[in-house]
This record gives sequence, C-alpha cells and structure tokens, in this order.
Amino acid sequence: MINALLATLILHVGGQVDIMRQAIMDVHTNDKLGTSLIVLRDLIHRHRKIITLSNDIETLFSFIALLQLLWNTLIICFCGFMIILAVSSNKGIMVLIKSMFLYTVKTLEVFVFCYAGEFLSSKSKSISDAIYESLWYNMIPSDSRILLLIMVRSQKRLTITAGKIFDLTLEGFMSVMKASASYMSVLHAMY
Repeated sequence: MINALLATLILHVGGQVDIMRQAIMDVHTNDKLGTSLIVLRDLIHRHRKIITLSNDIETLFSFIALLQLLWNTLIICFCGFMIILAVSSNKGIMVLIKSMFLYTVKTLEVFVFCYAGEFLSSKSKSISDAIYESLWYNMIPSDSRILLLIMVRSQKRLTITAGKIFDLTLEGFMSVMKASASYMSVLHAMY
C-alpha cells in the first residue's frame, strides 16, 4: 500500500516535470507577443512547487524507507538462507517454494523504493537538459539569464533518502542486495 502511494506520488512529480520540460521548450516559440517573461515567471513558480512536493515526499517517506530497507534486508537474508537449507536437504519443497516467493516479494518491495528514487533523480536532471536543448540563445539576454537560474537550481537533484542516510537509487538497491548476500553467507558459514 505504501509502495503504491510512493509510486503514485513520484509518477505525479515526473508528470509535472514533463509538463515543465515541454513548457521550457515552447518558451521561445510563444514569444510572438512578448509574453516570455510571464511564461518564465510561471515556470519558476511551477519549479518551486515541484521542489516543494518532492521535499514533502522525502520528509514523508524517509523514515518509512529506512525501516523498510533494514527490515527487508534481514528478511531477504533469512529467506535466502532458508532457500539454501531447503535445496541442500532435498526434503523441504514447500519451504523452498514459500521462501522463494517471500524472497521475490521482498526484493521487489526494496526495488520499488529504490527505483522511485532513481526515477525522481533522473526526472529532476531532465529539467536542466530541457533548458540546454531549448532555443535560449534566440531569447533576449535577460530572459536567457532567468532560464540559466532555473538550470542552476535544477542541477541540485531531487531525491528520496532512507532516513537521510543514503539515497534510494539503483546503486542503493545493489548495496541492499550485497548486504543481504553477505549476511546470508555469514549465516551459512555459522550453520
């Protein structure tokens, strides 16, 4: 349930970023009546709202993500250990099936959190790419400076963290899986 809410909120932010990117690309083409300053003001306002929403999502999900990652790391470790025991004993086919199912579900749960953070980071970077690809060089210097300020601010990427300790990215997912595998090998060596 929490994963679905996080995914929905992140997709909403991604959609807002896409709308902003399209508006950035259209700034110069809409300047027939000298309205680019109004459009740029609206873009700055929209960008501030996107940043605020992203920070609110970060505040809301940071502690939840930390608990989820810690708990799921342990569960993935123990499920992997149960899979190793079930395979080596040749008797526990039901234990093997249950453990593999739980292992898959918990791995996907961690992946959803990490992919949401990666998606948000890549979308926030795409704003500065859109400004670079726009026709900013055909604008008057004062308007292009405003775009430059938006570009500078958008280079500070939006992200979700796990308890403000580490960023939820695909690299973070890889770290969780490595930690689970390390703990699992220690358990297997002790058994």
